[in-house]
Amino acid sequence: MTVSWTTKVEELGLAIVPLQYRTQAKELFAEAGKKRNGYVTIKITLPTRWGTDQQNRAFHALLGEYWKSGLSSYESYDDMKDTIKLRIAGADGFLFIDDKGRIKEVKSLEQVKGRYAEVPKSWADFTLEQRRDAIDEVIREATMAGVNSKKWDEIITGMQEEMPD
Repeated sequence: MTVSWTTKVEELGLAIVPLQYRTQAKELFAEAGKKRNGYVTIKITLPTRWGTDQQNRAFHALLGEYWKSGLSSYESYDDMKDTIKLRIAGADGFLFIDDKGRIKEVKSLEQVKGRYAEVPKSWADFTLEQRRDAIDEVIREATMAGVNSKKWDEIITGMQEEMPD
């Protein structure tokens, strides 16, 4: 379902615009004043995948704080992120070098010849349960490593207040 309407910028104001988008909205409103006689069209739709954005922010905030703590044993932030995603949801594909020295990407492990690297699934392809499991895995690993900071506590408290069941 989609609802949309066109209105004058002066009638709308910024009250409906979330704080993180106000700068962009102001720029759009200024452009609308120059090019569209001050009119903008507002469009509201249901999200295509509910929970994704909120859980994605929580996952990356927790990973970031875990990485900043210096208590992880991973080689890099991306290594940590990919390892946890692979552990929870498995691989989306595999990379290997074929006999002619070319890099090949395949979907099945049976197609791989020799050494390979796993390509993790995109967060958008995770199920809601896999998203929850990934967040739980980061919390579990970081807690076992001894992560304990004010920022970590703020993220966890915010998740308890905002996350869907």
